[in-house]
Amino acid sequence: MGPTLLITHLAPGQATEQPALLSIGLAILGSSVLAGVLGTLLGNAKANAAIRRDRYAQVVRCLVAWAEYPYRIRRRTDDEPSTLAALANHGHSLQEQLAESKAWVAAESQAISKVFDSCLVELSARVSPACVAAWQTPPVTTAAGMVLGDAGSQDVDQIVARMEIAVIYRFGYRRLMWRRWTLRRLRQRGCLQSSGKSVVAHEPPARGDAARTASGTNVLNP
Repeated sequence: MGPTLLITHLAPGQATEQPALLSIGLAILGSSVLAGVLGTLLGNAKANAAIRRDRYAQVVRCLVAWAEYPYRIRRRTDDEPSTLAALANHGHSLQEQLAESKAWVAAESQAISKVFDSCLVELSARVSPACVAAWQTPPVTTAAGMVLGDAGSQDVDQIVARMEIAVIYRFGYRRLMWRRWTLRRLRQRGCLQSSGKSVVAHEPPARGDAARTASGTNVLNP
């Protein structure tokens, strides 16, 4: 049998093989197995997005709680050791939460991590002197004393808002953007403004009550 006859003999088999494979492929695409796999993948994606949303909400809450810490100190009603110890423990707990948030954001997104570090640096620069001033003021003994006006940290709302804007880029189609594009957009929207240098977020008053001194731990170094 010559080469020409061999090619002629095989051609019909090849022609029938392609429709057969196409039919098998269409059957697989329409099968319940594939539908189940796709459903599982979509379900996992939604679950992961929900977890990521909750974690970023926790990160923002940590920043807000850190900004509110000077107000807690300022609104104390006495200087009893138990009161001072409770405030000190609260300060330590906040710093632990910030450290945990910093690590999680760094692992989740390098771009958003830069924004978080920037916000924490600027926020801590305001919280630190506000805490010192709050420890040096006497306890509040009247209802009017609870009204602090402009006391405490300043411009913290704008700092927290930058983090809230950045979080948007971890959901929906924005999550698919390249890191360089994301950073460019974050800079355009003013989310990256800090030099990123470390600061001391909270210093204790000079040689005061032991419980007050205990509350003055060095904060993170973003």
